[in-house]
Amino acid sequence: MREEGVLIIKLSHILGAVSVLIPFLLMVLIINFFAGVVAIGEFSGLLILMPIILCPIGAVIGLAAYRLNKDKLSLTGIVLNMILFLIPILYHLIGTVIFGV
Repeated sequence: MREEGVLIIKLSHILGAVSVLIPFLLMVLIINFFAGVVAIGEFSGLLILMPIILCPIGAVIGLAAYRLNKDKLSLTGIVLNMILFLIPILYHLIGTVIFGV
């Protein structure tokens, strides 16, 4: 019984780390989109839309980890994914309000 509990805790930590890693990598790509540090080329518009697709997946992974073991890492992953999900929406909303496009 003890081995199953340790396995569940390890799985929870791995899922929590994945749920934090997804918004971190997406944020690096978004910062690169605005700063232009590395030339991306034909994928430039896709980078700002990737959080709409990947952040709900990361939030579900974080929620699964939080149900297994209520730790701060998975809760952080859920919150970061929710916040990062709003960035492309706000980007397009502000662009529409300011530039009228």
